[in-house]
Amino acid sequence: MKKTKILSLAAVALLAVAPVATTVTSLSTVQVAQAAELTPDQLMKPYYDSYDGDDPVIKLNKKTPFLSAYNGQTVASLERKGISDVTSNYGHVSKLDSLSVYKAFDNGRPDFGKRIKKVQKLNQNENYVAALRFEINSLKSYGGEVDEYTYFSQDNFDEDLTSEQDYDGDNGFYDDSPIILLVPVHVNPAPAETPVHVNPAPAKTYASIKARRNHKVRTYTSSGKFSRHYVYGKLTYRVNSKKKIKHRGTCYKLYGKNQWIPKKYVSIR
Repeated sequence: MKKTKILSLAAVALLAVAPVATTVTSLSTVQVAQAAELTPDQLMKPYYDSYDGDDPVIKLNKKTPFLSAYNGQTVASLERKGISDVTSNYGHVSKLDSLSVYKAFDNGRPDFGKRIKKVQKLNQNENYVAALRFEINSLKSYGGEVDEYTYFSQDNFDEDLTSEQDYDGDNGFYDDSPIILLVPVHVNPAPAETPVHVNPAPAKTYASIKARRNHKVRTYTSSGKFSRHYVYGKLTYRVNSKKKIKHRGTCYKLYGKNQWIPKKYVSIR
């Protein structure tokens, strides 16, 4: 097995992509978004170009060429969303193995020395690149006794990508490091919170009990069972709800209690 370190990647990146600065101004916000928003192909190109071997290079592609996040979202929350639109030129990708997010330089390239912790929140005024990690399966032989492919991975989460060789058509990968795809992260303003509907406090409503003075009138629970409590004829009680209860018809609820009075005994004031 051989492993090739990427040398002078920063210099290659600067030659390949010129930084762009964009300023967006409105009456309500002033935001400066620095750096070009690169595609995964552009982010991976210096790595692919650095390989000078003869083995086929496994390359991943993402249908939507970025990840969408919102201001204040954590990396852990972003990872939980899952990713299902990544494909490979050889074989098939597994489900997302893991995801790391890094701050990006002004030219849009990831700064692997500045990995964002899972619990940290993303800021819409910062630039980020995510490293998506997958495993590959169903690779086919392309000839020879041992079929070898090359792919790019990391020795650990805080280091640059390296070319990993290789894949044996009979025995699978020699190395367990997952294949990586670099993807820009678009951090949008946080979604507006859905307002919680609060019913206004009901006006004070009173009910006089239509029965002989001090005559006991049964009250019921919201399911229609006898509550073992009574109201009394000619007295007045505060009520705050009305609904139909099975076998009891329309009832009024005593304020602050699970006691409902059948409508036939109620005279609203």
